[in-house]
Amino acid sequence: MSRSLNIICPTYWYPENTKDMRAIYVHDIVRHLVQLGHRVCVVAPAGRGVPLEDEFDGVLIRRFRLDLPDDLAYGKVAQSRINIFGRLKRLTTMSTYVAGQYRAVLEAAKTFKPDVLHGHWAIPTGPAIVAAARKLKVPSVITMHGGDVYVNKAEGYDFPTRWYVKPVLKWTLRNASALTAISDDCVNHALRAGALKEDISLIMNGADLRRFSPAPAGSSPHRYGPNMIFACRQLFPRKGVRFLVSAAAALRPRHPDLQLVIAGDGFERAELEKQAHDLGIGDVTTFLGWIANADLADYFRACAVSVIPSLEEGFGIPAAEAMGCEVPVVASDAGGLPEVVEHGVTGLVVPKGDVPALTAAIDKLLSDPALRESMGKAGRVRALARFDWARSAEKFVALYEQQIARGEKQA
Repeated sequence: MSRSLNIICPTYWYPENTKDMRAIYVHDIVRHLVQLGHRVCVVAPAGRGVPLEDEFDGVLIRRFRLDLPDDLAYGKVAQSRINIFGRLKRLTTMSTYVAGQYRAVLEAAKTFKPDVLHGHWAIPTGPAIVAAARKLKVPSVITMHGGDVYVNKAEGYDFPTRWYVKPVLKWTLRNASALTAISDDCVNHALRAGALKEDISLIMNGADLRRFSPAPAGSSPHRYGPNMIFACRQLFPRKGVRFLVSAAAALRPRHPDLQLVIAGDGFERAELEKQAHDLGIGDVTTFLGWIANADLADYFRACAVSVIPSLEEGFGIPAAEAMGCEVPVVASDAGGLPEVVEHGVTGLVVPKGDVPALTAAIDKLLSDPALRESMGKAGRVRALARFDWARSAEKFVALYEQQIARGEKQA
């Protein structure tokens, strides 16, 4: 099949403008599909003030009006502590979302005429994807990003097991035409949630390796000095940034020119800023907030080491981005991170939540420029071979074609 495909992409989260970093990876997937010559129409909810029709990088965006409560915002769903009344309110909100997404997809399909629906997150979007695809008689493909199937009760992350989620999730996983997972770890969680192995394709996340590339020859990227530690993270407990702050404080006596730079935001930010101040490194710690994706590569290029200290992680796109920039990575062994960072080759992998191990790994790299250089170069090679968004997009198209052909054969 060589023709251009029409793809409708229903998703709960999507950037609201070209500088918005929320779920930027969903936009990365669809814009690379457009680059391959396909047409994509994203369907997503929009709060007040967000245009209902837009276009980014050749991707059509059709939104439907829905004001979501703050505790259901990106990065907060699994970390918010709510009582039984809050959970009932969530159930009502999610039911409203699913119904709205279903109607919006059917409305978009009147003019867009999809060949396939490819949406993101089995929960909350999945039920609408499956139902709309059945109505339109096209295949449904759902990409699981981790949070929709992951369970880590030790960290209070049990969203997929809740009574109002579990049966709907299992139904969705069993009734989608095809599922994709971002790592083998994500596959295992999906199987425990009720998915069938034969329905899952492993299509890893990636990075735009033309943008996330080594610093140009002759440039001077060290705006924070040669011992800059960089992390690009959502700031909430599951991302483990508090362990990195503690490690940086332990490292400062040995590396007095150390600078800790953190890109990202979240409800834990105030606590992390206080932690850095209390540990005596407030003067060498910079919280950037969210920065535009177009500017992110400059920060990776400027750092000596990039750190991902998560307690749970579906994949870890910043690891692939750092590797693309020839920067070594220190990562925890949480979730899919060991599948991205090859221990001892492209970086160092340490036990999650282990501050002494994290400190020692960062110290080893800060103390050995030659090791940093060799790991950085190996990281670029690995990223090009395994984590290029263009390759991921090609795999998605192959899956669409397989499912379309299967549907035509059954018709």
